[in-house]
Amino acid sequence: MAADRETVVVTTAGMSGSDDRKLRQRRYLITQVVRISCFLLAVWLPVPLWAKLVLIVGAFALPWMGVVAANAGPTLPRHRAMSTVDPPEATQPVALGPGRIIDQE
Repeated sequence: MAADRETVVVTTAGMSGSDDRKLRQRRYLITQVVRISCFLLAVWLPVPLWAKLVLIVGAFALPWMGVVAANAGPTLPRHRAMSTVDPPEATQPVALGPGRIIDQE
């Protein structure tokens, strides 16, 4: 029976529950701070009406986005993709003769 279960390697294990919860709470808190900032800036800044409307729409949309992000489930770790870059081919510098004009304008 034990052979039927898939083993979890420590290096591929996900984030602990408490660490994941802290990360999601921090993300939610940042979203709410931006929301309150949008509302206060819309009230206090002497900007055109369209800018105030953008800030107010942000203040109304950010709570929904914050809740969706916080309740999205376990955070998946981001892995940096290893990319291979081919070394540049060796090129020989071109020697120009004296007094030769490359770009004439």
